[in-house]
Order: sequence, then structure tokens, then C-alpha cells
Amino acid sequence: MTSDPHVGLARIAEGPPGTSAELVSALTELARLANHFSEVVRGLQEPTRRLVGSAAAASVSLAARRAEEAFLELEVTLGDAAAARRSLPLATPRGEDGRPMV
Repeated sequence: MTSDPHVGLARIAEGPPGTSAELVSALTELARLANHFSEVVRGLQEPTRRLVGSAAAASVSLAARRAEEAFLELEVTLGDAAAARRSLPLATPRGEDGRPMV
């Protein structure tokens, strides 16, 4: 099942995330799209070499490498965002007497 990348980008671009869950969701979708973009660009390398020449293919190769680097950076950011989400307290800390600590 393939999804329309324009729909994913439109959903991400609707506005900045308001919660950590929305941020993780946006980063997940963006990383998925970046990975797909990287694969598509890499797939154009050989046809470019065959149809245009090796210099153009080298440019496509560089673009594919940069797209993959963007994907990897998004994966790192996603991991950081997910870890930060797990470390947030779910409720106000309470003392031994059950009263909220200030």
C-alpha cells in the first residue's frame, strides 16, 4: 500500500505540533517520506548515467546521499523526541503524605 506523499507533507505543514505526541507523529511521517525520497533519488542514478552521462549521475548520487543523511538525522531526532516523551512525568510528583510537591 502506497500513500500520496503530498498528503503526508500537507498534514505535517498544517501547523507546528502542539504536543510531544504530535511532534513524534510529524517526525515519524517526515522520516518515512525522507526515506522514500532517498530511495527514489537513488533509483534515478543508473538511468541518469545511461541517458545523460556520468557527471549527471554523480550529481544524482550526491543528492541521494544527502537525502539519506536527512533521513538519518530525522531518525535520530525522532529517537530523541520519543525518549523525551517517555521521560516526562505523567502526573505531578507527590510526597509521602500524598500532597503535590512544589
